[in-house]
Amino acid sequence: MKPRTWYQIVSAATLAIAGGSGILAVAGAALQQTLSATAASLCAAVFLIPGLFFFAYQRRFRARDLALAHVAAIARARGTLDLDELAGELHVSRADAEKVLRTAIREGHLQGTFDERGRFVAATSGSGEPAP
Repeated sequence: MKPRTWYQIVSAATLAIAGGSGILAVAGAALQQTLSATAASLCAAVFLIPGLFFFAYQRRFRARDLALAHVAAIARARGTLDLDELAGELHVSRADAEKVLRTAIREGHLQGTFDERGRFVAATSGSGEPAP
């Protein structure tokens, strides 16, 4: 299971607990149960903060996956990709472009190899089209 999925599960669970605690806090206040309302409010705050953190982190993972998929689509469309061209298109250094490309390969967004000139050659299917 991908880390993004774990963060989605954990963020949903902690935010649900925080929401439930908030409802209990309101019910405790309505019933004039000061200690219960205070405890539920504290529990809601304790779970809300990490829940928001996990939610933000899983959104960051999603944006990262989209960026890697975009780079993979560029590489597949061109077939052979010069790292300097990719760096120019992404507005990053050549070394960073290579890191992004290698990360896309490692995480399964793209298949291919680097040739002796430092260019990336996307893997192709038997029909000569770039592999999906």
